[in-house]
Amino acid sequence: MIMTYIRAGLALLEAGGIVAKLIAAGALVAALAIAYGVWHHKVYHAGYARALSDIAAEDAGAIKRATDMRKTWRSCRDRNGVWDQATGRCGS
Repeated sequence: MIMTYIRAGLALLEAGGIVAKLIAAGALVAALAIAYGVWHHKVYHAGYARALSDIAAEDAGAIKRATDMRKTWRSCRDRNGVWDQATGRCGS
């Protein structure tokens, strides 16, 4: 099927004038761009779905640790402290 399209495109390039060649080249570029876009969207969507499923699969302990860390950071900010990401501690 694809080979038929390629042969038809090559025949058009050989038989046609400059306008036909430009149209064929533009159509080829557009087809490649669309194919790449569809492929890229599928890869992106698969990665996004995988990330969501990984998050959903986390155990309650991991969620509790993240919540506790968030509370510690929030407490620092509420006291007008400056959170030092490198040490994981609240500075003044």
